[in-house]
Amino acid sequence: MDPLEQKRNGYSLADCAEIMTRMSMLKTELGEPGFQAPFQQFLRSKGLTENTWAQVWNDWHQVTENDPTLGAKFHMYMGQVRQRQLMANQPNVAGESMEGLSLESYAKISAQSQTGAAIEGLVAGEGITMDQWQRAQAAWGQKMSNCSPTDPVMIQFGQLYQKWAPNHQASMEAATARHLEDAAASQGRGGGMSKELTLDNALEFFDHADVRVRARGVREMVRIWDLNEDERGDPRMRQLTQRAYDEALRILSQGAGDDRPGMMALDCPPDAMDIHAWSKLADDEEAQQGTSDLVYGPLKDLAAEAFMSPQQNEAALHAIRQAMARLQPRAERVNQAFPQATDELKKVQLRSLIDDYRETLCDMQEALDDWDYSSPVAGAVAAVASVSPVSVPAVAVRAPSTGIMGILKSLPIIGPLLRMLGL
Repeated sequence: MDPLEQKRNGYSLADCAEIMTRMSMLKTELGEPGFQAPFQQFLRSKGLTENTWAQVWNDWHQVTENDPTLGAKFHMYMGQVRQRQLMANQPNVAGESMEGLSLESYAKISAQSQTGAAIEGLVAGEGITMDQWQRAQAAWGQKMSNCSPTDPVMIQFGQLYQKWAPNHQASMEAATARHLEDAAASQGRGGGMSKELTLDNALEFFDHADVRVRARGVREMVRIWDLNEDERGDPRMRQLTQRAYDEALRILSQGAGDDRPGMMALDCPPDAMDIHAWSKLADDEEAQQGTSDLVYGPLKDLAAEAFMSPQQNEAALHAIRQAMARLQPRAERVNQAFPQATDELKKVQLRSLIDDYRETLCDMQEALDDWDYSSPVAGAVAAVASVSPVSVPAVAVRAPSTGIMGILKSLPIIGPLLRMLGL
């Protein structure tokens, strides 16, 4: 049985690909929150609600995370579904010619030459000379180098190549695996950094050249501090948490760096930009937004977890405000570019950035509005009181300036509950 058709909780990966592709297209067309009503209607047609769909996808996501081969198959299949939907209203360009060679013949020769067949025989079989082939190959290559991946020429070339290439499936899965590695890099997990952060390897994260790896290091180091209250007296634990704090402030203040200008360097309509230059620009913008998004939440958690001095707390608040002031014009630039784009790939990337920026900026403001600070003194008092309350003289257990609620919020179980309730 095709693994993509195997059911879990009543739905297959093929079903998931259809649902996710529909969601992506609706978000591109309608944005947030406009896509939600038609997407919910689509889910109902599949016998799903938002909650049950989340359960189905989370289950399958875990399976594909643990099986990279299946994950590559799924992502490739989802790309094919997307291609079919994109081509539904596109012209058929298979017969379009350059230098006397049609797109289909070009795809056929290109595909079959990979099997080791003599190029001369393949060219002759299409009724052209070697000189014509060389001119046509150069012309098609030049055209495709400037095409978006969602251009009909590129989509149909891929479909025709697959038709004539016996090993296309394997090569596409390999390409998909490389794509997944690129996606992992955007999350600070590429280049061999998929490992979990520990106290023993934390410096590898904080000294890494890629800012996305350092941002991920901030998030995971703060999580270790949060979950290991009994070990906070360990000098190494505190030193590494300090590194996380310093890096978070640096990222919030400076972003991913001036060498990643992103959309601020866009000086022409998106469709006028070469696809390779555009991809670099979009990646830079995602890094600017994504790194700040990774670190402001952990910094807020650290403020509530009895790590920062009052001065460090003020510096953290200032850094988040700096980040908002830096990201706001970037978000506005992305919004300005979206109406100018007609290329499907560029529209998808811009829509994603619009939604990401909106969410990040709103959440940053909420973090400031709901900021909860617990001083190291409050944390130490709470820890002593929870271990041996009768051994501490009453006069010593005085509530710090944050009050008794500050002490309660610093406790590992009660604290998160109180914050969730807005207390």
